[in-house]
Amino acid sequence: MYHYKLQVLILSQDNCIYDAVSAIEPLTGFEHELFLKQSADAAVKTADVIICELPEAVLADIVKNSKKDAAVIFCAAADTLNSRDEIYSQALADIWIKPYSKSFVTFKLRKLFEQIKITKDRNLAQGYIETAINSIPSLIWFKDIRGAHLKVNDSFCRAVGKTKEDIEGRGHYYIWDMKKEEYEQGEYICLESEEIVLQEKKTCIFDEKVKTKHGMRQFKTYKSPIFDDNEQLIGTVGIAHDVTDLENMGAELEVILRNLPFAVLLTNEAGKIINVNDVCAQYFATEKEALIGQEYQQWKRQNLAHMSEINAKGYADTKIIVGKREKNLEIYEKPIFDVFGTAVGMLCMCRDVTVERHLEKKIIYSANTDQLTDLYNRRYFYEYMTRNKIMSRHVNLFYIDLDNFKKINDEYGHQVGDTALVMVAKLLKQTFSGDFLARIGGDEFLVVVLGEKTDAELAAMAETFLNGLQQSIVSNDKFSVLSASVGIAVSDVLTDIDLLIRQSDAALYEAKRNGKKQYKIYHK
Repeated sequence: MYHYKLQVLILSQDNCIYDAVSAIEPLTGFEHELFLKQSADAAVKTADVIICELPEAVLADIVKNSKKDAAVIFCAAADTLNSRDEIYSQALADIWIKPYSKSFVTFKLRKLFEQIKITKDRNLAQGYIETAINSIPSLIWFKDIRGAHLKVNDSFCRAVGKTKEDIEGRGHYYIWDMKKEEYEQGEYICLESEEIVLQEKKTCIFDEKVKTKHGMRQFKTYKSPIFDDNEQLIGTVGIAHDVTDLENMGAELEVILRNLPFAVLLTNEAGKIINVNDVCAQYFATEKEALIGQEYQQWKRQNLAHMSEINAKGYADTKIIVGKREKNLEIYEKPIFDVFGTAVGMLCMCRDVTVERHLEKKIIYSANTDQLTDLYNRRYFYEYMTRNKIMSRHVNLFYIDLDNFKKINDEYGHQVGDTALVMVAKLLKQTFSGDFLARIGGDEFLVVVLGEKTDAELAAMAETFLNGLQQSIVSNDKFSVLSASVGIAVSDVLTDIDLLIRQSDAALYEAKRNGKKQYKIYHK
């Protein structure tokens, strides 16, 4: 609702009119700002209502300097009216004959204020209508009962290539540059549909072809009758959506779908499949016609049963068999919305990412794995301990270091040393099957065994490994000096990974200091 400050200027030698105006309650949306002056000044230029009790000599300047829409009231005695200039009379809103009562002033001003409010309301409503229809891209028009255009919006003007001043008041054949004979024949015009609306006296929807400045256009038109206060039909209002491009969209969409290198599936608002491309039919070994019309959710359950959860970006993964080969598919789901934000369907795209996933696995493997021993590396050890919820669990850490490994490298070369490392890695996999194994340095290894274990159980694991190592080196003289030392640390509730490593390292150092070829369990 608007709020307007109505300025009332009273040019008078006394307070009678001022008091009467002060007593009048402002109408809704208005407030009164009163000025009482004994002579005309700059306030004349901004006042909405001017009540003049000054001599007639100043009236000409007041009329000349007042706002265009200001209401000027002249107060005069009856015997002075004969000398009034005719021009002044036409410029005035009213003439009050003196003497007059307070009730007379109140009555007159209330009527005047009501008329001002009606004018303001009408102008505001007009502004609402103009702003609304001109912000809409569709064509909008209002016609009287004879078919003359009373009001049109900017989109209508652009379509016909004419201004509003040139359009309003004119008929259809002039506006659309049609010959009268064409108009009367009803070809490519709205004549027949207008008659239907007038007969039916209700909103009707039509598909109409119209010749415009931009060539032939296809419109979806909505036309409604307009009635006056007595329910008499006085005209029509129409809205036309240009759907020329939408009419061709089906063919364009088919071209796009046919040339996309991945599977695409579209549904309507009811969840039924309405279109698929050839790749989609190929992936799922069926005909396009067999897919169209199926319930999308049911189709998903049958064909994408092993699909992962859709992530925040709308993607998921699944595996399917295409021919005799397994393929990794990346699934993308996205609702389709119309211009009003209403969901009208679903888009599902299935992209073959088999090669990508294979490369990703190779990259991840290379980043996390020691290529020589095929054990995990130091970097992945920390990721494993944090990502897999190892923290706060019971952890047993074996820190293994090979004894005299440097001698083998120095005497026989790094190739023989590498063979020894591979042999140890294989033995670790056999001894600690199912546990986490990592090579964290040249001849240093870590083994993570989860779950509560007794010292006897931990000792048995370490002895099994050490005994296995001794048996493995018997057949190779180059490895005769090789052995291993093991440090074991235990954490009931793991809170600090590096602390556990230091404790196992301390136990390892004690094992080496005591003669190597043995294990030690760290105790605080």
